Amino acid sequence: MAKKLANNYRLFLQSSTVGTFNQPAGQGNLTRDGGKNFSSNATKDQEGVDTQQPGLRTITLKQDLVPDLPDANGYTRMETLHQSDATEVYQIRKKPFSTADVVFECLMYTSLDNASFNQGESVKVGVSLVPAAQPTVDALG
Repeated sequence: MAKKLANNYRLFLQSSTVGTFNQPAGQGNLTRDGGKNFSSNATKDQEGVDTQQPGLRTITLKQDLVPDLPDANGYTRMETLHQSDATEVYQIRKKPFSTADVVFECLMYTSLDNASFNQGESVKVGVSLVPAAQPTVDALG
């Protein structure tokens, strides 16, 4: 039975030129966290089990990077977006990574969450991306 290969999915970031996308260099694990929030249907006159109904979905992309510098259109651009709280369009593409291979696209906020400076290792940075608008492509969810 065939399996999907995680190496066949990569993150792309729109450059300052609209419609032009670049891969941040040094990509490691890419995770799409998501689910639904549920709201309670409980009222004071009910007892027993609280019934619930689905609400809005949540999406967070998490990208592990070992920045490979210089990377003006990748990691350095992500640093700028993090510091300015500006939004930008991100994509996930599957191999062969052409514009026809987009499986997720969304205007997102960038957060550089953590960095590790371990003795004798390359610097590692964790990035979280959260939607600023509805995804325009979401073939992953």
